[in-house]
Amino acid sequence: QGEVENLVQAVGFDRCTILRPAVLLCKRQESRPMEWITQQFLRVVALVFPTAYSVPVETVARAMVANVLQPGKGKVEVLENRAIHELGKA
Repeated sequence: QGEVENLVQAVGFDRCTILRPAVLLCKRQESRPMEWITQQFLRVVALVFPTAYSVPVETVARAMVANVLQPGKGKVEVLENRAIHELGKA
């Protein structure tokens, strides 16, 4: 667990979901050539292993909305990349 995750949990919310996405696939306004190259490579990898190393930002957004609308699975829930993909499809 990261330090920020521990601090968020310490606040004492009734329910807290922490998302841990892999590399976010999105268009950026600023120029980051190496990131662009990495994203292009991961888009190809995602065709074979869709949940392994990347996730489109739209999938993360859908997962966040779906998570808010469903009953919680405990006080603190951590969603790794694969779970984000699954929830983002719902």
